[in-house]
Amino acid sequence: MDNKGFRFRKTPYTLLSFLLLAVILLNSFAFTAAWANERAVYYEAPTEDFYTEAYAEDILPFHDFGPVNEVFLKGKVISIIDETPLSGDFFDVRHNDLMRQHLQIEIIDKPYQGQRKIVEHTASITNPFQGVYLVPGDKVVLYGVLDQNDNLQEIYIQDLVRERSVFWLAFTFVAILLVLGGLKGLGAISTVVLTGLLLWFFLLPAVLQGFNPLWGAVLVCAIVSIVSTPMVAGLNRKTLAAIIGTISGVFIAGILAYYAGFQARIVGIEFDYINLLLNIPGDVTLDLRGVFFAGVLIGSLGAVMDTGMSVASSMREIAAANPKITFKELWKAGMNVGKDVMGMMSSTLILAYAGSALPLLLLMVAYETPALKLLNSDLIVSEIIRSLAGSIGLCLSIPITALVSSYLLLNRKK
Repeated sequence: MDNKGFRFRKTPYTLLSFLLLAVILLNSFAFTAAWANERAVYYEAPTEDFYTEAYAEDILPFHDFGPVNEVFLKGKVISIIDETPLSGDFFDVRHNDLMRQHLQIEIIDKPYQGQRKIVEHTASITNPFQGVYLVPGDKVVLYGVLDQNDNLQEIYIQDLVRERSVFWLAFTFVAILLVLGGLKGLGAISTVVLTGLLLWFFLLPAVLQGFNPLWGAVLVCAIVSIVSTPMVAGLNRKTLAAIIGTISGVFIAGILAYYAGFQARIVGIEFDYINLLLNIPGDVTLDLRGVFFAGVLIGSLGAVMDTGMSVASSMREIAAANPKITFKELWKAGMNVGKDVMGMMSSTLILAYAGSALPLLLLMVAYETPALKLLNSDLIVSEIIRSLAGSIGLCLSIPITALVSSYLLLNRKK
């Protein structure tokens, strides 16, 4: 113990942990420096011209037809005027239940509230993807084209109104958090709101303005971790340890995804999204690989935060129950807790990513895609990198959190 009242302990575990962290940081800096110096072709972030040339036969051209006055409104189906089955000669036989509906729609939203329009709509009873079959009483989203006097010139049915189900589910979620969590539940709600605001009002506009999406995601993750963790657990040593572990784990996940992604030369985004992103009006240049890497960071943040907080909280309780515990014993206790959390949270993270790719996997199995093609598919490799990088970052956040927690909990003023 020194003259300031702090207790320092040097153990092989401490040295090993510092060595592990140093190796990770040195590798990340070395990779970044090598990439910056060599500037190999496949390391450079693909530009818009790259995707335009690669998918020249598939990407639809964007035509600027000038300013269009458009509006989205809510409407209600009043009646079905008539229904006409579509000819099977034009559509596939499997979709022979397609029909053309003529519907009377009443607009709900102002300033066109009360106006009734006759709208043509293509629907299918058995395949909603071809068009949802509408009945009187259904509420729909309408797309309207306005003339120079802001009068509705054309109107189309865009989709069903589904927000009510979302609002009820969100209300149930908030109510459960408040009832079971009290003030901590309120902190959890604040965390969700903060994350959504940062994504919607900071990260997305910044990326569209040309800001690097990877660094934007790093900044968002750091802010969310630093601000939201004290909201839930208060401002204390446990919280500080969880924040350091979370930021370290997310940073490691980003580095691994970045390195593996550039080595594999993946795009990481479905072609349909590439088509839409490259056709954004205006002078917008997007780093699509950067968008993928940013998604890895944001996707792994929640699981890493949960893991870090679980380990730090458990270690604080252990230290409080046993004031004479040594650095080594406390660190090992934290690692034991982390091992239990690690298995569950890694499975959760991987299953979440697998669930998002389930339709794609189903298609590949249905069409008996060869293993060689499956394991080298851009989208499949992207999902594998996403899940493994996030899981590795989650696992490595455990020893970092345990190390920091042991130091902060034992090296305090007496």
